[in-house]
Amino acid sequence: METALHSQVVNRRRVLTAAAVGASSLAGCLSVFSSSRRDRPLPETPTGTWPQHGADGANSFAPNVSAPPRGNVAWTSKAFTRWRPVVSDGTVYLTNFDPSKDGSVFALDAQDGTEQWRTTLDASGENGMALVDDRLVVAYDTTLVALDRQSGERIWTETTNGLKFSELLVADDATGTILLASEDGIEAFGAANGEQHWESDVVRGLSLAPAVAGERVFAVGEIDGAPSLAAISLADGSERWQTELTDHPWSVPPVVTESGVVVDDDGTLVVYDPETGERRRELFTFTHENGVHDIVGLGTANGTVFAASYGGVVAVDAETGAEQWYRDRPESKSELCVGSQTVVLPLSDPSFASNQTTISALDRETGEMRWYWDFGRSPNVIVPPVMVDDAVFFTASDMDSLAVLGDVPPLED
Repeated sequence: METALHSQVVNRRRVLTAAAVGASSLAGCLSVFSSSRRDRPLPETPTGTWPQHGADGANSFAPNVSAPPRGNVAWTSKAFTRWRPVVSDGTVYLTNFDPSKDGSVFALDAQDGTEQWRTTLDASGENGMALVDDRLVVAYDTTLVALDRQSGERIWTETTNGLKFSELLVADDATGTILLASEDGIEAFGAANGEQHWESDVVRGLSLAPAVAGERVFAVGEIDGAPSLAAISLADGSERWQTELTDHPWSVPPVVTESGVVVDDDGTLVVYDPETGERRRELFTFTHENGVHDIVGLGTANGTVFAASYGGVVAVDAETGAEQWYRDRPESKSELCVGSQTVVLPLSDPSFASNQTTISALDRETGEMRWYWDFGRSPNVIVPPVMVDDAVFFTASDMDSLAVLGDVPPLED
């Protein structure tokens, strides 16, 4: 039976998933999806990689790639999906796990969206994917399966404790280790053959992805019923340290930076020492007259932490907490991704798109708007932006498919 605290976490997660969270130039040219919209290939095959939920094991949400110079819809997938893709070497990997679909994993050409292969798993519900070497590892229900990235052929299948949220699959490239978090703790498997390496119940009731960096795994969940952050050994799952948090983080997983482990603790970004668990410093809180805004997006690159909330977007120095820039007008309702020059995220800002949702690219150094794509309405962003070089992938509640923004002319042209 769920504890009261974990029930609150689950309910809060559902609210965030359902909340309302582009191609037009900064001038605000309107473009809307329709059955007559023409698919166009991207100018070039996208390079770079987004191999798992947080872009890497550290949950940085920061692939070292460039956003397109403008964002217009190039193509949308013909296949249904409501799940986050992974992308590498010019291929996009998706699932259509839904009770009304066939529970398949499929690969699309990232440039034009044509299907390359499809493997039916007869699965439904929450699922997660990670690319490790030549494997595409997929978690769903109580199953973990590895598929060949080139053909979709099944390599191995293992049984797990179960997957409740799609974000709970994390891979460590250096060791080829797959980490799967659940109600019962964390399991570690080898990507090469699926062998279970260890199982840890130090932290239970996990609803957010753990982070892995160096020889340690960092996870937020419950320890003896209290919201906590813990570090465990990547090699054998043994506990290294634990520290109690003020409240359970609702929506953003821990992020590992050079300055420490960044965690949302009761609406405040806090840095913890990765070796000892000592609370080092507080970075930022999104305050308003009635309290604090929830943090819904978090990423880090080159010593800067980027965070989004229902009240704005901020960039702060991870070492000192010094604010680098802040946008207080936009309303952000979803995760962000950090490119080499831009921060891309869903925004609603009456100064340039009144009562509309956009996918927007902000300058990473200044927070200034580079470009935005306007939906022409305010749908929920189901799959937050996933970025590889010169391409941004996302899914919205009224699309039922994957869309890609790139350097193509507006549809009206």
